[in-house]
Amino acid sequence: LSLSIDSQIPTIPFFVLIYVLAFVQWVASYIFHSRDNELTCYKVTTAGIIAKLICLIFFIALPTVITIPEVTGNGFFEWGTRFIHSADRPYNLFPSIHCLESWLCFRGAMMLKNKNYYYITSQGIFTILVFASTIFIKQHFIVDIPAGILVCEIGLFLSRRAKGYRIMEKINRFVIKSK
Repeated sequence: LSLSIDSQIPTIPFFVLIYVLAFVQWVASYIFHSRDNELTCYKVTTAGIIAKLICLIFFIALPTVITIPEVTGNGFFEWGTRFIHSADRPYNLFPSIHCLESWLCFRGAMMLKNKNYYYITSQGIFTILVFASTIFIKQHFIVDIPAGILVCEIGLFLSRRAKGYRIMEKINRFVIKSK
């Protein structure tokens, strides 16, 4: 699924920092969303589950792989990029779960009851940086980014349409009751 432009994009090892910090974004966002409004957290969580199930279908039906270039240099970011390349094998790229999850954090920020425009803006900027990181450390092709966004939006739509978040509410009530 590579485009001709994919091969022209340089490897920029610094972006491994953003790629790894995306995991912090995801965890922190779920915590922040749950503290602001449980319903938003349920909606985001349900949409994420649905979106990842859609990704699973793509991973089975359309497996993809990227050839990762050799990263030279002895700096911290070069070492980090080599580590990611060895730990996060570049298989099943389409759609990008990194992009999907960061976009979900951004969309969740926009759904919060108590709107904090600094938070929303920072989520948006960081999400764009995560998109760039997937390309600059050669973990994804360009088409994986809009595919991740689209699958996230489909997950949000299906969650809303089916009121899937109610399942999360029931699970939460059951867990609290059983304590």
